Amino acid sequence: MKTVLSLSVAMVCAGALCFAEQVPALPNFNEVTPVNDGYFSTPEESDFWVTSLAPGDVDGDGDLDLAVLGYSVVYNVSAEEALLVLRNDGLGQDGRWQFSSQPLPLGELYSGGSDLAWGDYDGDGDHDLLVGSEGLTQLYRNDAGLLIDSGLPFPGYVEDSSYSGAYDLRSITWADADNDGDLDVFLPTTEGDAFPAFDSVLMRNDGSNGLGGWLFTEVRTGFDVGVSVQTRWIDDDNDGDLDLMVANVDPYYETAYVRRYRNDLDGFVGSELLPVEIQHGLADWGDINADGMTDILVAGNVRDPDGNYSTVIRTHTAQLGGGYAQATVPAPPVPWLDIHAASWADFDSDGDVDLLATGSYVGDSEIVGRSLIYANDGGGAMTALDIELPAPQSSIGSGGAFTWFDLDGDGDLDYLVAGGYPVPNGNGLIETKIQLFRNDTATTNAAPSAVLSPLALVDADSVLMSWQMAEDDHTAAIALTYDLELRRADGTPLTSARLPQPGELGTQRAWRVLDLPVGSYDWRVIAVDSAWHAGQAVGGRFTIAAPGQLFADGFE
Repeated sequence: MKTVLSLSVAMVCAGALCFAEQVPALPNFNEVTPVNDGYFSTPEESDFWVTSLAPGDVDGDGDLDLAVLGYSVVYNVSAEEALLVLRNDGLGQDGRWQFSSQPLPLGELYSGGSDLAWGDYDGDGDHDLLVGSEGLTQLYRNDAGLLIDSGLPFPGYVEDSSYSGAYDLRSITWADADNDGDLDVFLPTTEGDAFPAFDSVLMRNDGSNGLGGWLFTEVRTGFDVGVSVQTRWIDDDNDGDLDLMVANVDPYYETAYVRRYRNDLDGFVGSELLPVEIQHGLADWGDINADGMTDILVAGNVRDPDGNYSTVIRTHTAQLGGGYAQATVPAPPVPWLDIHAASWADFDSDGDVDLLATGSYVGDSEIVGRSLIYANDGGGAMTALDIELPAPQSSIGSGGAFTWFDLDGDGDLDYLVAGGYPVPNGNGLIETKIQLFRNDTATTNAAPSAVLSPLALVDADSVLMSWQMAEDDHTAAIALTYDLELRRADGTPLTSARLPQPGELGTQRAWRVLDLPVGSYDWRVIAVDSAWHAGQAVGGRFTIAAPGQLFADGFE
């Protein structure tokens, strides 16, 4: 679909920087799905079912690749499980995107209720891959672009997402939960004695064991059980550590909740975040009105405290005095039958987060899948645009995927969705597709500026790193988020790769890391705008001195 746009331009200045501000453009997404590659599209007699998918730069070449778990079916002949990396090879001569496949050893893994999560657990500058599926959890170490089974033991990951319409929606998440400078990982549903729900566990990263292996310690206290869970980390209470939002989606067992787990460093304290039960759908943190405060999105079929059910998209805007202001996003002219997934995403790179929702509605003769873009007016009010993107009818009980990422490295967000589609004139038959749409919306999005005045203050075995806010051509300075990277000064380069997401520290501009071993460290911080476009990294080096050493700044 092509859209001809007429843009007006105004000059806007922020401090010493002046930018050309464009009137928000209408969306223009063009399909660049590979043809007959065996994964994105398949021959008539076969399908490739995606159960989980995660973008990440596995080979460090600056573009985003895809990790995919699923299975290939040749009907009436064979079925084969598959875990693979689809390496991003750029635009082909046919106008479609090209990927080369790298199969990974499955071991005992097989596809089902599953999730994939990238994170640099060993601090060597590249993203490692954690795979959880059907009672098993496996960590693949990234060695110069090659993923190798680490052999490390983890609790088995399980989830009850077999119902039609359940999408792969970020369950397993990496974060530095204890402020010690390395990534821990939260497994929200693991095997245990809590059936029909499942135990949640934080795997604390305790570093190298000195023998070539790695240590993770189970932390199970403070977390509630779950069934099918989405998670998100952010410093919601601005106290200098990452808190955890957990949305337990449960259509069957009446265990659904949306809770925040306040991080007190020595433990987590859970409390109700919203008094709703999500039967199908999701909840997520974001900043809808670019004020630097944490707002909440809820989308899907929800049960309210009065016992009534509704299929809705709601925003909950954080208030200065505490609490949230709830607003229901207006329904489209043909209302939703189901909402399978929704995501904050600044598709037009104008500095505020928009929404994209995917689900289904009742067409003239059958149930039809669709994705709708809801544009943000800048103050948090969302309006559905009169443009639909193709989307699956549903996941058909086989996972499916839905994600935004910058496929072509041009600073805006492109769109991928996977699931089951009705076969044209197929009398109810379903085929699978992975559809990929490049964002050609006529906007420009410069990266944020570098942060100013980076400073590291060492106190015994801890360090407080701080900086002044960056600036951006569209995203308000107060709404910019930040990534912080810290590594031993041992010659390992700080990575330029980052995942397609907001900055891991949110809007914080100071961060303390505790219990660091003696030695020198390199650190840097990067500003990230609302379209997840990252700026230049700046930072420095500091030294943690041995007890009794005179200086701890590396300049003695």
